[in-house]
Amino acid sequence: MRLLKSFGTIFLLCLVFVGCTTTKKEWGSKSEKVFSNYVFYESGYASFYGRQWAGRSTANGEKFDPDILTAASKTLPFNSTVMVKDVKTGRYVVVRINDRGPYVKGRVIDLSSAAAKKLGISRTGVAKVHIYLVSN
Repeated sequence: MRLLKSFGTIFLLCLVFVGCTTTKKEWGSKSEKVFSNYVFYESGYASFYGRQWAGRSTANGEKFDPDILTAASKTLPFNSTVMVKDVKTGRYVVVRINDRGPYVKGRVIDLSSAAAKKLGISRTGVAKVHIYLVSN
């Protein structure tokens, strides 16, 4: 009986310690998160920057990772989450803003390689898009 009490106490302590752990909030996700509300922000052309920029610092100080769903915008605040929807195909991708640009007339967003692939513009390089602000 005494042994059973000891195991029970140890088991409860383990549960308490497991319940007290924290999880790191990861923005470096290679998959999209699910959101419920989208508000139209702007239209224009999306382009993407390729793997040759990997490892370089973005405007917010992060290292650029072409395999993460991120983007550059001239007007949106850093860490904004936006949905970029291809007007022609209806395909979309949800990205986080971590850089500034593009600096080409008519372009409103520069996507990472992973985001461009998901949107389906890796071959064409540019697409007419609508950008929506995302919230929960």
